[in-house]
Amino acid sequence: MLAQRLKELRNRKKRTQQDVAKYLGLTRPAYTAYESGSRSPDYDILIKIADYFDVSTDYLLGRDTKDEQTEQVSLFPFDKLGVDQDEYNNLSPYQQEVLDWAINEEALFFKNKSDNVLDMMERLEIAYEVDQVMQKRKKNK
Repeated sequence: MLAQRLKELRNRKKRTQQDVAKYLGLTRPAYTAYESGSRSPDYDILIKIADYFDVSTDYLLGRDTKDEQTEQVSLFPFDKLGVDQDEYNNLSPYQQEVLDWAINEEALFFKNKSDNVLDMMERLEIAYEVDQVMQKRKKNK
């Protein structure tokens, strides 16, 4: 049940196995083993998976057949930032990269929603550029 639900949720969220593995701090083959059913996650990873997909651990394990996520919120990941699918598609590739970066951080730290997507994008782009500089500094140490 877990393997099937992982694959289904990942596909709905339009994420790659690498995306999920990165969030979980695993290699892609380790995560792939969860989706194939050849390996089971430990409790800590199971909780992180549930958080990532915004579902309960009971749902992941098949104890609850109700996927609360589909009933309560859109599956489009950028809704958390106040950006709908059409707005995302109209952004430049660079702006999409910035949003991908923001949503894929281990904890979505940028919670400043805005009705004005361009205003929010300007603030996100600044945060993204600062993060890129910090990542380069870490590599150079």
